[in-house]
Amino acid sequence: MTAVVVGAGLAGLLAARRLRQAGHDVVVLEASDHHGGMIRRAQVGGLTVDGGAEAYATRAPQARELCAELGLTVAAPQGSPHVWWPDTIVPLADGVLGIPGSLDDPALAILAADERDRLAQDLTLGPEVGRDATTAGQLVEARMGRAAVDKLVGPLARGVYHSSPDALPLATFAPRLTQALAEHGSLLAAVAALRTPRSAAVEQPVGGMFRLVEALAEGTDVRTGVAVRGVRREGGRFIVEASGARFEADRVVVCTPAAQARDLLAGVGVVVDEAPTNPTRVVLLASDHPGLAGNPVGSGLLLGEPDPRILARALTHYSCKWPWVRGGHVLRLSYPAAVAPTEAQAVQDASRLTKLELDGHVTGFTSLAWEMPGKLDPAARERILADAAAAGVDVLGAWLDGNGISSIIEAGARIAWN
Repeated sequence: MTAVVVGAGLAGLLAARRLRQAGHDVVVLEASDHHGGMIRRAQVGGLTVDGGAEAYATRAPQARELCAELGLTVAAPQGSPHVWWPDTIVPLADGVLGIPGSLDDPALAILAADERDRLAQDLTLGPEVGRDATTAGQLVEARMGRAAVDKLVGPLARGVYHSSPDALPLATFAPRLTQALAEHGSLLAAVAALRTPRSAAVEQPVGGMFRLVEALAEGTDVRTGVAVRGVRREGGRFIVEASGARFEADRVVVCTPAAQARDLLAGVGVVVDEAPTNPTRVVLLASDHPGLAGNPVGSGLLLGEPDPRILARALTHYSCKWPWVRGGHVLRLSYPAAVAPTEAQAVQDASRLTKLELDGHVTGFTSLAWEMPGKLDPAARERILADAAAAGVDVLGAWLDGNGISSIIEAGARIAWN
């Protein structure tokens, strides 16, 4: 059988691999000039790094298993994340969601003496305190006080999950925490039981996340710069109309972003609801500043509190976090969608965050932007999947199945590839 996969992001490349393994003759059509989607290599200052997603979460096994299948060696990040405050930089708590597992955690240095005393009361409270909490903010405030919420959990909630601690559901981000509290009697002990000190929550293939999509693409007929205009049924086969070409296939798998999927699936009678997107921007700076050799911010920084002079919302010392990078330092800054920083602004932000004067020490600058899929309504998702199945078309992608490598891999298991 022949198959056409539309879209050469992770979902499309994974679909192509599974189809090839099942014996199909597969072609992958990609409108842009590169494969990988939100996982892609970037060049900055003569160094090759990740321009999109840089790691996958280790809490689920699927991504690591796929790397093993592809023969890729994986590694955990080095260094430790820190939190920036106007007057100091402190490590992020070595715990769960910014919650410490010990009174000796260096992250507690940001708390005033009375705030530390309030946090320590967690050890004297009964396990029933906070057991009905549904969010991280509610639980930590009940057990450790409001300052612990704002100063320990807040930076991670805002910088990583773009949420407030009081809107961060425990069922999603720490589903075992309240049960561990009941078992161990305090939140500190619960976190300590759940978290191996400095165990990595993420990892990547050695050399960069982009090696994953490149390994998936190897041996696959991937045609970039080919925009698909429409898909329709004609007899028992699919006709795929593309720029400058026409393909006939027994199977079609649509793995494009939501807007393109909506247009293509309309050709086979499937209605796709408007899917939300979250635009994001990343700036890569290469630098030869000698002060960066000491890794002054560890693997990277979250902002403890907003500073009107800083437009970036987080900074990663990429070459510290992933030490396979050789020949210079790379800083990665993330920005809100509305901000398109100039090189001068990015250098200014990086200087303030690292507390180093980087002006005159920048050897490369790259700015990248893309649309992160938001969450589709579950009922709409089920209807789309049912309608696509009735039309004989397979659909896979982050807009439908959720962001994250493991989400895409897990979603692929619903498809019969043979």
